[in-house]
Amino acid sequence: MEQKTVSFQHLAYILISIVLGYIVLKQGKFVFAPFAFATLLTIMLQPLRSFFERLVKHKVPAILLTLLSVIIGVGIIVTLFSVQLTAIINNLENITGKISEGLEQILDWANNNFNLQESDLRQNIPKLAENSVNFVQKGISSVTTFIFTLFFTLLLIFFLLWYEHNFRRFMLLQAPERNKNKMDDIIQKIQTTMRKYLYGLLTVIGILAVLNSVGLLIIGINYAIFWGILAAFLAIIPYIGTTLGGTLPFLYAIATTDNWWQPAAVVGMYVVIQNIEGNIITPKVVGSSVSINPLIALVSIIVGGYIWGISGIVLAIPLVGVIKIILDHNDRTKPVAFLFSNKIHKENDDYWEEMDKDEHRLR
Repeated sequence: MEQKTVSFQHLAYILISIVLGYIVLKQGKFVFAPFAFATLLTIMLQPLRSFFERLVKHKVPAILLTLLSVIIGVGIIVTLFSVQLTAIINNLENITGKISEGLEQILDWANNNFNLQESDLRQNIPKLAENSVNFVQKGISSVTTFIFTLFFTLLLIFFLLWYEHNFRRFMLLQAPERNKNKMDDIIQKIQTTMRKYLYGLLTVIGILAVLNSVGLLIIGINYAIFWGILAAFLAIIPYIGTTLGGTLPFLYAIATTDNWWQPAAVVGMYVVIQNIEGNIITPKVVGSSVSINPLIALVSIIVGGYIWGISGIVLAIPLVGVIKIILDHNDRTKPVAFLFSNKIHKENDDYWEEMDKDEHRLR
């Protein structure tokens, strides 16, 4: 009988690679995060660049027109934000005090109706209001960093679009002759999957921006377009983004209205929109392009946030989607790709017949 032994040298190599990879990614955050964003945006912009290249017959003008389209799109969004954002900044101190008063009234109502222990909660109300406003202030104060990162990302996109064929050929050259078709298939699958995911996500953001803004306008909340678009973009952050996007206008409604029905209507509106988005819009528009199960998605978000902060949280799902595609094209790691998948495999399906083979075992 063949005796199987554990290769501690191989195990040490894997652990050292993981630790070094973590250190490099953590310390190189300000380079790798924009590069990851630029790579995803390059994949998304390739069809637009091809369109302009067919139009002007030259690559450099086509790339510049593509980047100009991105800058115009971002400029329109920033313009919509800037007018309303200025008024909100001027009233931040007043808003903070009103939020504290509103939260104290909520606490009094909850204590009278549910007999809650209010001492600890009441002490934390100013902190809650202050932290909520600080979140907005930090976002505003980081405009300079955002502009620099945006410029750096656009520069990376230019060179990635310019040298895209070189990168593709480099990847193909790394594969032996017998695996070149497999490598080409991996590259094609990554591009198709990421493009579908990003287009779908952009469409979802647009739909949510319209729904949020119209809903807040009907309720009568000031700066409805600002809060609606902000909440739509926060939906990029998986799981917590939509909730955060609804919390900010709720607190603003408490601070700026003299009645209770408007803040309550804001909560009800976001609950309805969140359910519509989660059950109808995202499944129909984005579909199963990435096909990551919620457990892996949650773990990846936590790890991504720990390593790269907000950038890691936003990039977690697409990057894990890329890893899953790579794992799925290797016989040894194919079971891991199945572990990442959101499909539920039952005992009576063809899972065992397909996967219960020596080439699919990790050892």
